[in-house]
Amino acid sequence: MSNKIDFIKKWLPMPSDYALVSEDSERRNKRSVTIVRYQKNGVFSHNGPRIVEVIENKHLVSIKNLTEVPAGALFSKNQAKELAEEIFEETNSSYARGLSYIRMENQQRSFFDAQGKERSFPVQWIKFAHTNGSYNWVTLGGNGKIIEMEIDSHWDYFHGRRKTEMWDNDDWVLARSGNGPQLPSPNALA
Repeated sequence: MSNKIDFIKKWLPMPSDYALVSEDSERRNKRSVTIVRYQKNGVFSHNGPRIVEVIENKHLVSIKNLTEVPAGALFSKNQAKELAEEIFEETNSSYARGLSYIRMENQQRSFFDAQGKERSFPVQWIKFAHTNGSYNWVTLGGNGKIIEMEIDSHWDYFHGRRKTEMWDNDDWVLARSGNGPQLPSPNALA
């Protein structure tokens, strides 16, 4: 299973009331990518519930799934690691062969609901290194719900922050367009 359509159907079914908001072409790691955004009724809401996909050559390289607060408990460390490895394998099996597990952290993610209330929830961030020098991760919410997946993300050691563009982050995109403040480290420079 190497294309985004198969991945989405299996791991991230689209909410029935979500529709395409935008589809843009940009650069990520000096390569062309397509950024596709879905939100309720196809209406843009800054930092609202959303699904954002970043696609390079028909391969999903990043996804952010902030559609709801996931129900249920977080997985055990072993279950989470195994699920992350399966997700990488099904996203791009040839790329997945170069991955090695680094660590897992409990973190928080959030979005603003339709009433403008911030909704935060716990996640497991599972980080992997790749033989190409990048870092990669899967972020899982309750019951193993995929919140994020990203491959081929690079670090700017000189500036102490991410180097790869953050097209799935609304505040970074705003800063990139000159309409918002630069995000602090470890976020990428806009």
